[in-house]
Amino acid sequence: MSLSFPALLTPRAVLLPGLLLAAVLPVQPAKGGASSKTVTAVRTLVPPVPDGIPDEPQWLEAPPATDFTQFDPDEGAAPTESTMVRILYDDNALYLAVRCFDHDPAGIIPQLTRRDRTVEADRFTVQIDSYHDHQTAFVFSTNISGVQSDGVLSQDGIVYDIQWDAVWEVRTRLGNEGWSAEFVIPFHALRFAGPEAGEQIWGINFRRYISRKRETLEWVMVPRTERAAVSLWGQLEGIHNIRPPLHLAVVPYVSGRSSFETVTDGRPASSDQEVTAGLDLKYGLTRGFTLDATINPDFGQVEVDQAVLNLTVFETLFPEKRPFFTESSQIFSFGPAVDNTSLPLFFSRRIGKRPSGSPFILPPPGGSITDNPQFTTILGAAKLSGRTLSGFSLGALVAVTDEEEAEIRLSDGSLMRVRTEPQGIYQILRLKQEIAPTSWIGGILTGVARENMLPAYSAGVDWNLRLDNGRYAVDGYLAGAAGSAGDGNPGMAGRLLFSRISSEHWFYTAAYDAFGKDFRSNDVGFFAQPHDHGGYAQLLYRENFAARPLRRYFVAINPELRWNWDGIRTVAALNSSITAELANFWALTMAYAVGFPAHDDAERGLIGIYRRPLAQDLRVSVQTDERSSVSGSLSAGYLFDARGKAGMFSLVQLKLRPASWLDLTPSVYYQTVRQEWAGVLSGGGIATYPEDGRLYSLFGDRDIDELDLSLRGTLTFTTTLSMQAYGQVLLARGNYTGYGLLAGDTYFLLPSTPPPPYDFNFAMLNANLLLRWEYMPGSTLYLVWTQGRFGDSRTYGTGFGTRFGETLALPHEDVLVLKINYWFPL
Repeated sequence: MSLSFPALLTPRAVLLPGLLLAAVLPVQPAKGGASSKTVTAVRTLVPPVPDGIPDEPQWLEAPPATDFTQFDPDEGAAPTESTMVRILYDDNALYLAVRCFDHDPAGIIPQLTRRDRTVEADRFTVQIDSYHDHQTAFVFSTNISGVQSDGVLSQDGIVYDIQWDAVWEVRTRLGNEGWSAEFVIPFHALRFAGPEAGEQIWGINFRRYISRKRETLEWVMVPRTERAAVSLWGQLEGIHNIRPPLHLAVVPYVSGRSSFETVTDGRPASSDQEVTAGLDLKYGLTRGFTLDATINPDFGQVEVDQAVLNLTVFETLFPEKRPFFTESSQIFSFGPAVDNTSLPLFFSRRIGKRPSGSPFILPPPGGSITDNPQFTTILGAAKLSGRTLSGFSLGALVAVTDEEEAEIRLSDGSLMRVRTEPQGIYQILRLKQEIAPTSWIGGILTGVARENMLPAYSAGVDWNLRLDNGRYAVDGYLAGAAGSAGDGNPGMAGRLLFSRISSEHWFYTAAYDAFGKDFRSNDVGFFAQPHDHGGYAQLLYRENFAARPLRRYFVAINPELRWNWDGIRTVAALNSSITAELANFWALTMAYAVGFPAHDDAERGLIGIYRRPLAQDLRVSVQTDERSSVSGSLSAGYLFDARGKAGMFSLVQLKLRPASWLDLTPSVYYQTVRQEWAGVLSGGGIATYPEDGRLYSLFGDRDIDELDLSLRGTLTFTTTLSMQAYGQVLLARGNYTGYGLLAGDTYFLLPSTPPPPYDFNFAMLNANLLLRWEYMPGSTLYLVWTQGRFGDSRTYGTGFGTRFGETLALPHEDVLVLKINYWFPL
């Protein structure tokens, strides 16, 4: 949840030469895939039984992969324990036998937790680039306790998406010589486009973690001198003549929901119960393409968003958590670059969002609001994704949303319905073509059509180019977008980045981007920043083999400059940091930033421009060794500016493992800021004040206090049954004094009469309890309870102690959901 108070070069002059440069520079195959290591899979007529003990005789037919190397703590050193991997296959699946030998089996660390959580325990991971595109890979991992984790690597290993889930099996067993595991990875859990007859060649790598030694071993050790990973792996050979099933999987679900809401904002206490049913379908259209479809989908999230204090006029970005959208989401990413930035022309949370008119529904005099939907119903959605042998990737998505209406009871008892969201159809098309190993060019087209509204659309082309054997990157995009709230004319955006991504010590990056005033992509994308232009540079020095007491360190410096389209400088900053890992596995970070005088403008919610004073920010953090049953981190910072602003913050996060089946993560964040001269936030923007027949932006000296307390916990009964809990109390208060009206970049008028108070003092509680039981592979039962409370006393003088005690008396909404689905593989 977000709380919002809330004579220069043109883009063409800079971007076009860069595009021409990218076009004429030779695009060479990266070092990726050049590893000489290979492992051979052997066909088996009798699949092994996955019991965690690889003692079947057919395992001996597969040659072992044994030559692992330390990645951590001593990069390039020989492992202290040996590891052996063998691979079998048949027409249906890939089978892996893993033996993690250990001289001290009693020292192996177990830990039960829910699926997809990485905790401190011995574990083993297999990473498979089944498309063999040197960019993406499917990850399958288990720890000694048999906890499964899976995800998708993209951008040559830079981005890892843990939200992706597949149906596969693994079993583990602890023995006298260490521990072992047997993986069964069905071919329907992978994506590949190899020939029906002949040999499949895939990229592959293995990783083992020994917890008590904090030792990470890799079969193909990718050194820290490389930012890329997937393109450097070895190869899996020997898979011949497989015909993966053009599988059809049907997942029906039934969901029961009960909600209760106390009296709040003119609405009487209410309760509601409903039972819904729907169907998800997955069908392999061809060897490389899969169709996902859903009818009457249940797109409710089982996990709540973390509340944040947003003191800007821009929207807060929350992650997608709905499985239909998270699977294959990397295909729809536009403009990804080696600095892990992108331009989200498709932001899936726009589909099913809060109805646009919902916040403006107010109770009439003597009346009340009896119904005001907070989510738009999704009637159905379909998604096609895949890749061909020639390196062509496609992602297409269409979703249809229903009309939403609010219901208002008038003072005479009659009911009135008001439309808050029209029917809509969302369409996204994404294309990518590999032009050399690890290099590609792509395009995207999005469109949104809603009744009685102008259509919204966007289009763009993006590229990732790797030069000089993968040592350098040239990434960028050029895009246009027109929003439904605009005049229909598209605005343009572009970015160009050049970076050295492979080096022993020195790395450098330079990037420039520009966003035209008419660029509007938020109907289906996410753009929450000013429409301006500028760029940054980074120089980074990294030492991976430092003298004790250090293990490694890196130092970075980043200057940044930006301007609006009137030539006024809006950002002038210099950031620097040093991070060191100690020999005892503690980590220290120090960062210092200077914000030189620059301007806020209309893009930041102002009428006119305001010249910010020189500001400085100093931060330090320390993180302890995570192998301990009690570990954590402490961060603190101090910030000030030339006008008298002063502030500090501190963050304490702990990781507690009192038992092998229980882990807790408490967190405490506190910040205070005094005498910050800032625009007064009100209703999601900067407040205005009339004076002399004009409107002025209202400023004031702002004092802010924030206290954020949270606790996450996981109680794990078995590898398929767990209880997850989350609780958060967020308290924040603000006070404005000494008001002024912005009349020039540093000139302010005194208001003729005192403005109304804009103080706030809100308390919020979020609680979530989730029981998850995977009673069969791919089939899950969820029991979820969620509670939300919110209140704003608008009295700054009330302290946090009092507000904390008042939290449990705030109006609240409780939701109880029981959902069960069943996976039918056909």
